[in-house]
Amino acid sequence: MNNSAYGTIAGLEMAHYDTTYGTLFKKDGESYTPDFAAIAQGFGVRGVKVKSAEEFKDAVDEAIKSNEPVVIDVAMRNEPVPTDGQWNINDIYSPNSTKSHVSIP
Repeated sequence: MNNSAYGTIAGLEMAHYDTTYGTLFKKDGESYTPDFAAIAQGFGVRGVKVKSAEEFKDAVDEAIKSNEPVVIDVAMRNEPVPTDGQWNINDIYSPNSTKSHVSIP
């Protein structure tokens, strides 16, 4: 999901600090993002850039059928979802669990 930003962080920054410093990607004042599909190809992985909702289903179907790693770069609007500022990644990936996703023991 490529929104040319760190969208969630930008939303929290705006809500709490009235800024989006370093979280919205712009080049010469225009929205900018790296070409993640091309970056994937540079690493020897198939990369597909999806530019519309109509292209998405076919890209996912082809990726699954290929049975190989595929990066699907999906352009989307940066529309932050309001939050209370509390965000625990464990609640998203392992709700009701004591698993830790910290990389350092």
